[in-house]
This record gives sequence, C-alpha cells and structure tokens, in this order.
Amino acid sequence: MLGAQSIRRAFGLDRPRLSILSSAVFVIVSFFYIYTLGSYFRISIYYIRNGVTNPSIFNAYIVNKYLDRLIIILGINLWFLLSIRGKEKYAYAIIYTGLIIIAVILHIEILIDTIVIASVPLAFGLLIYNKLAFKKILVISTSLSIRYFAIIGLVTGIISIILSSAHLFSIPSNFILLRNYTYNIFLLFSSFSTVLILLLICCLPLKIIIDEFITRILKIESRRVYSFLSNENLKQRTRIILISLFMLCSVIIALIPHQPSVNKYDQQIGVDTGRYVRWINTLIQSNSTEEFMHQAFVKINHGDRPFTLISLFMIAKFIKADLLYIFERLPIMLGPSLVLVIYFLTRELTSNDRAALLASFLTAVSFQTTIGIYAGFYANWFALIFGYLSVVFLIRFLKTSTKLDLSIFSISMVLLLFSHVYTWTIFCLVIGIFLLVMFKMTYYRKRNASLLLLVVLSTVVVDVARGTIAGAYSGIESDLGVAERNAGIQQFALRWANLNFAVHRYYNDLFSNSVILLLGLYWLFRSNYHDISNIFPFIFLSIGLIPLIFGNYDLQARILYEIPFQIIAAIALVFIRTQIKDTLIIMSTCIWLLSTSIIIVSNF
Repeated sequence: MLGAQSIRRAFGLDRPRLSILSSAVFVIVSFFYIYTLGSYFRISIYYIRNGVTNPSIFNAYIVNKYLDRLIIILGINLWFLLSIRGKEKYAYAIIYTGLIIIAVILHIEILIDTIVIASVPLAFGLLIYNKLAFKKILVISTSLSIRYFAIIGLVTGIISIILSSAHLFSIPSNFILLRNYTYNIFLLFSSFSTVLILLLICCLPLKIIIDEFITRILKIESRRVYSFLSNENLKQRTRIILISLFMLCSVIIALIPHQPSVNKYDQQIGVDTGRYVRWINTLIQSNSTEEFMHQAFVKINHGDRPFTLISLFMIAKFIKADLLYIFERLPIMLGPSLVLVIYFLTRELTSNDRAALLASFLTAVSFQTTIGIYAGFYANWFALIFGYLSVVFLIRFLKTSTKLDLSIFSISMVLLLFSHVYTWTIFCLVIGIFLLVMFKMTYYRKRNASLLLLVVLSTVVVDVARGTIAGAYSGIESDLGVAERNAGIQQFALRWANLNFAVHRYYNDLFSNSVILLLGLYWLFRSNYHDISNIFPFIFLSIGLIPLIFGNYDLQARILYEIPFQIIAAIALVFIRTQIKDTLIIMSTCIWLLSTSIIIVSNF
C-alpha cells in the first residue's frame, strides 16, 4: 500500500486529472518538438567517433517528419483545450486549427512549418504569463510538468546507459533496436556550448544587467529571484558512502577506454602519454642525482613540472611494468583524488553537504575528467588537485586562523607551482583577486587575508629564485613565452572563431557538456554575487575574459580547463531542488551525465 502511494505521489496522480493530462501532453509534445526544431533548422552538431570530432547536421525525428509534426499539432490543440481557463481555450484551438487547415489546403509548407515551430514557444509564453500574472489563465501545474520532464529524462537516461554500456559486454549493435534519444538531445544542445561558455565567462557584467532588468524593469523583488544556500548537513555515514561511490564512478570511467571490447586494437588513449614516457625514461637513465635533478627542474620541458615528473618516476619505480601501460592508467588514481578534493572545496565554500556531494559526482563525469583521460593531462591533473586543495585551506584559514591551515595552504601552493607552472599562474591570479575582494569586503579578518596574500607572493619569489639558481625559465618567464606565442591584439578580431574552435574542436568537443553549462547559466540567474559562496566562482569564471579578448584557442582552452564549472552546476541543482522540492530532476540530470560520459570515453 505504501509503495502504491509513493508511486501515485511520484507521478502526481493525487493531483486533479485535468492538470495531470495537460502536463503529460505538454511534456510529450515538447519531446517531439526538440527533434523537429533541430531538424528544421539543420543545426550543426559535433560527435566523437574513434577519438576524433566529426561535424554533422542534426536530422532526426522520433518517428518521421510528418508524423512528428502531426503529433505536435494535435498535442498543442489538446493542450489548449485542457489548460486554458474559460471560453478562451476554444478561440485558441479554433484559430490554431484553422491556420493549419488553410496551410494544408493551399499547400503552404512554410506556413505549416511556422505554426509547428511557433507552437511550443507559444505554450511556454502562456506558462510564463500565467506564472507572473495576478489573474491565472491556465489550470496546468508547472511543478507537475517539471516532474514529468524529470521522469521522461530519467527513463531515457536509464535506457541510454543500457545502450551505451551494451558494447562493454560485446553485444552487437544490430541487436540494439532502440535509439539513444538522450545522446541525440545532448548533442543538439551541446551545439550551443560556445554561447553558453561565453555567457558564463561574462558572468559579472551579465549578472549586473540581469539584476537591473529584474528589479528596475520588471519590478520584481530580489528575494523572489535570488536563491541562497542554507547550511545543510547530512549524516556522516551517508556522506562517506556517497563520496566512495562517486570516486568509484570516476575509476570506472577511467577504466572503460582500456576494455578490449571498447579499445579493440589497444590504441594509446592519452595524447600526451608518449611524452611522459620519454621524459621518465630520461630520468631513469640519469647517471647521478645532480643529473636527475637538472633534468627534472631545468631541462625537461624547461622545468615546468618537476614534482609531477618525480612523482611519476617514483610510481614507475614502484610498479614494475611498461611505462606506457602505467601512465595510461594514471586517471584511475587522479580521478578519485580530484573528486574528493572538489567535495571538500564545495563544502568549504557552501557549508552544504548536498552541494558538495553533487559537485563531487559532477567532477567524475565532467570535462576535466574526460579531457584529462583523452589528452593525458597528468601535470594539469596533479596541479588541479593541489590548486583546489590550496583553496580549501585558504577558506579554512580565513574562518579559523589556525597555523595548521596556513601551513597546508603554503605547502599546497608550492606543490602546485612545481606540478604545473601554468596552472599555478591561473590559481595565483584567481586567489590573489579573491583575497583582495575579501580584504575589501571585510567578510573575514583583514590580517588573515593579508597573510594568505603574502604566501601567494612568496611562491612567486620561490619561482624566481628557482629560475635564478637552477638557470631555468621561471614560471613568469614561461607564462610570458606562452602569452607571446598565443596572445596579442590581432586575436581580438578572431575571438569568436577561437572560442568556437577551443570548445568544439581543440579537445574533441569535450568542453561541450551542455547539461553542466545550462546548470551554470541557471546558477548565474539565481545566484547573488554578494554571497560568499558565489564570489570565488564569479572570479574564476571572469578570468576567462582575458584569453577571450586577447588569446588564441590554445590559451582559451588552457583557462577553460581549470574553471570548476561542476561546482556552480552543483549549486544550481541545489537551487532547483529548493525551488521545486523534488529530487527527480537531480536524479535524471545525474543519469544523463553518466550516460553521456560512458559514450564519450567509449569512442574508439
């Protein structure tokens, strides 16, 4: 009996029948509409096959072009009759049907297409008006429609996981009769990823414009728009179990490309793995400690990642196996470490266990993980772990002023410097701006911010001293070299082309995670940039403006890879759950992301 009641509540069967029918019709029509819209405008999409990005045109339907349009037409007509109050519903239905009949009789194809394409936006417009207007014109339940969207997303996501995992068990593709609707929609929305990333990079000016529009033009009080994260603590046992599962998830994603059923010809996965094999072989062949240190700190790639090289050397000495075999499997170790660090960072930023757990899961399926696997970005991965860890203890020291937190922050910053100098530069810039903002806004003691800023500046001194003593390039010199090669005023005219190439081509379209980016946009709309938990993400996102204006695609891609988009996406999911008080949409989002990640790492 209890199970039946739960099912009734989940499907909203305890609501009025009219509201149930209208919500179900609207969701089904929207599902067909997405395919029709993408096919009508022939939107460009990018998909990965055999590790290579392939451009294509979206041209797919649920059934076929004519039947899909017929379902949309009939569905919208039915929705008008079910949803609109009073006699106005007959006027909408008669006008809509009359236009369709005229277009069919006169064979005006463009009129039919226009009516079909405008139908769902018209329905959305009525929903928005109904939400804002004092006098309601609809009987439909917005929350019930959202729940049905979540249910259909959950079902298609589970089907997608089954389909995308079939080849892991050597099931022939001709045995699979269902289409992967989830991945098709994901590809369609991902074609707009360049625009989404541009909006997120311009978050601060865009947020100011949005706030001014809402409060001054629409005259809506900010408290009705902004969402604030409350402190939310879950049981320790629950947290440990979930974080362990998410770390295991990152391990599984890292292992998938190595499966014989996926990687049939045992291809090299990480693009940079071969370089690391050559570098570590050079270290192994060193004849003395002095030569070893000279190679690690000076000669190999101008000494920009000595700690990473020494760590890989120690791993190679400990594990007696082929170097290529060892390094290709480094994501098995690095992935869970990044997941764990992001959990602690988000928890320190938000004081919300749910947001922290969601951020850790999103890290396991984010482009930081998938790009790290495909590109072999082991130094970047080491540096991200130390960089995010340093921010964890930075925030702790701001709150508590303990010497231990300051010491661990200092050690993390030095390890970050010696792991990957370019990532160190980005984090120094972000942390420096963050501390100056904290100093100005007096959220914490100015003494604490000053001490932390002094530590950041001391790592700059360490970098310059290392370069002077060892005779190698300092990090600043290396950064200037990168800027000279990849930046300049001439890049300003190419900024859109560069960003589009960085997003869709440079890393095989792996930046195009439309789900995380759309959640980030929702976070931007709902967040308050005066909230302490949002200041750090705002600063990190805004750093992307520098390469956007003056950098080429290589410099833009370097910066984008460092930005923790998964944290703002996790906060957005908590906002959504707080707003609609339903976990189904979180479940369906996570299932979709897991499904698409399996597909991405299985393309060989």
